[in-house]
Amino acid sequence: MRNFNILIGGEAGQGLVSVSNLLIRAITKEGWYLFAQQDYMSRIRGGHNFVRLRLADQPVYCCERGVDLLVALDQVTIDLHHEELNQNGVVIADGQSSPGENFDLISISFAEIAKKQGQPPIMANAVAAGAIWAFLADNLSAIELVLAETFGDKGDEVVQGNIKCAQAGFNLAREGRTLTHPAKPLEPPEVMILKGNDALPTGALAAGLKFMSAYPMTPATGVTEFIAAHSERLSVVMEQAEDEIAAINMAIGAAYAGVRAMTATSGGGFALMTEALGLAGSAEIPVVVINAQRPGPSTGLPTRTEQGDLLFAVYGGSGDYPKAVLAPGDVEEAFYLMGTAFNLADQFQTPVIVLSDQHLADSYQTVKPLDPAKISIDRGNLITDAGPEYKRYQYTDSGVSPRLLPGFGSGGLVVSAGDEHDEEGHLIEDAETRIKMMEKRMRKLDGMKTAALAPVTYGVQEEPEYILIGFGSTKGAVREAVDLLIGKGIPSLQVHLPQVYPLPDKLRQIWNLPGRKIIVENNYVGQLEKLIGAELAAAPDGHVRKYDGRPFAPQDIVEQLLGGGGR
Repeated sequence: MRNFNILIGGEAGQGLVSVSNLLIRAITKEGWYLFAQQDYMSRIRGGHNFVRLRLADQPVYCCERGVDLLVALDQVTIDLHHEELNQNGVVIADGQSSPGENFDLISISFAEIAKKQGQPPIMANAVAAGAIWAFLADNLSAIELVLAETFGDKGDEVVQGNIKCAQAGFNLAREGRTLTHPAKPLEPPEVMILKGNDALPTGALAAGLKFMSAYPMTPATGVTEFIAAHSERLSVVMEQAEDEIAAINMAIGAAYAGVRAMTATSGGGFALMTEALGLAGSAEIPVVVINAQRPGPSTGLPTRTEQGDLLFAVYGGSGDYPKAVLAPGDVEEAFYLMGTAFNLADQFQTPVIVLSDQHLADSYQTVKPLDPAKISIDRGNLITDAGPEYKRYQYTDSGVSPRLLPGFGSGGLVVSAGDEHDEEGHLIEDAETRIKMMEKRMRKLDGMKTAALAPVTYGVQEEPEYILIGFGSTKGAVREAVDLLIGKGIPSLQVHLPQVYPLPDKLRQIWNLPGRKIIVENNYVGQLEKLIGAELAAAPDGHVRKYDGRPFAPQDIVEQLLGGGGR
């Protein structure tokens, strides 16, 4: 695989997002595979933000260490990142210089160059994009196409002004240089470019979502914004609630009425939702909750990433009730797993939690075109008619009762309650009924275990030396760590868990394989390790953890393993 790594850094408000988004689209149009990771601070202006862009001639699943082209919109970016430059790495600086440092620096004052083209300083972004593009291609055709798409509604004069600025930056970067461009795939791939916060709501829509309520909370807000942007066209109700408690209760109310409903939040908001999730568990109402994790406790690092809510998602709340917890690992999996989430919620009439995180939510990835037709819709034991003897919570062997929607049926009455209740839904306090109803609900877990998604494996299946087990957004880094280990002559296997509760029984079989079992996760205490220990009575041989608010690079995992830090 031949990679080219770009890091663009600067303060919030300097145009970092505009330049990055332009390049992400142009790189995809030009025919490379791409992974783009965003690192931003929790402030409106100022602070050091940066974006990593990794493009290659083969699919890439995460960003890696090392920078081939460092684009500095301020001096801080040079100071913080110049040591990451690979051999022959180049720095393009916005009028900055760093005397005494031993690297190749191109100094271009982006705003000044825009003015020299007779354009406003705001077109400095186009100058920067053009300068970067000089290292990627021999012409600006992809950049010009994206500029036309972006500014076409503002008129040809604006489009041509941006193109003129991009050309000026392109020419300045090439001045006096012979550039060798990154390798492309032999055949341009047919791909989409999406981030997790695009894929999750798109998958929900494909699964039949009709109602969403949410209160904005980073990094889940992008899901809400996506649904809001398309709600009218797709006949979906999107309600911004006054807080997370209202949001989850609105979604439960919509689900009770019969439509597929969800909400999205992050750890602090999820904490506020736990009582209402218990209501959905007791009243057996299917609802989907996306929890886009960020580092805690409390406000923590609002714009960084972590996998610190796993045990909270599995065990949080008062009392026992069945639930499923899914954890997509990449953009493609996020899309299709939303279909699974809604089907599980309907089939077992219970809440389903989808664990995302900032890394998955905000990272862009090229993926083969997603197919909504692959998402089937299963509404479970939903009936449209019932007589006067209808029992909403009828005892069944599976624990799943026939579900009649309010207002349907010839005489059937739907009585629902969060308090403990009998088969008809009426409140009770006797011990015998409590036991029967509790056992009835919890029998759903048997079916959920049977339906649990199997682990996804990659690498050497026969006699691996290392077996790296992870969940969620560690998927890409673990996969590439396995490739690095195999490249060193160390047979290794990845085991990725798209479902973390109930854990699939097939995970037990992994412990029958030879090799050291290592659990890789983005948290301090080893929450997946604790969960596997509690649920399967299985212990790993070691672990690799990271909890600085940043995602793994494949090299982090390999170094902890081979450097003796895997315990």
